[in-house]
Amino acid sequence: MSKTPKAIAETIDATIYIADAAKLINKGLERAVEAGKTNLDLAAAQGADVLDAIKKALKPTQAPLFPLELAGEALTGSITLQKSLLDVIVLQAASITEAAQEAIAEPTKTQAGLAKLIQTSVDRTVAAQDQVLEYAAAQTKSVSSTVKAQANVAGSPVETFADQIQKGVETAIATQKEIMANAAKASKNIAKA
Repeated sequence: MSKTPKAIAETIDATIYIADAAKLINKGLERAVEAGKTNLDLAAAQGADVLDAIKKALKPTQAPLFPLELAGEALTGSITLQKSLLDVIVLQAASITEAAQEAIAEPTKTQAGLAKLIQTSVDRTVAAQDQVLEYAAAQTKSVSSTVKAQANVAGSPVETFADQIQKGVETAIATQKEIMANAAKASKNIAKA
């Protein structure tokens, strides 16, 4: 049974409405992400101000300030990482919308579009995981280097301990990256099949 002109018009209207709604949702998500990034920038500025105030207050006491330096680096790195992950969310939402619009426009290509969407999602997940692991590696290296730079640490068991922790974390990160790379490779092989 063929569709009546009215049914075809209703289908077209529904398709256009869904596409427009998806665009609006994505635009709203982009704005929310930008607001989130602005809040992260404000948190970074506030954190830096607090750390500076604490450093100034502690300066006359001769207390070691390296933990505050580490805290500042950790805050900056964490905020950069969070902003990057927010960008991944926007890209993922746009990919989902694009796949949905392609499926609506050409239903016969839905399976290929879905496979592409899944592979893109896997690739973004692996990239996001890599960013998190790189952040963890950088933080570990920073802490280790800062601890080893303190007075009376060179040649002591503390230096050896700091080195061992850093090597252990680097090994764990390398293993995690290998696992993620293998998972991504398997996903690509499945998608090709």
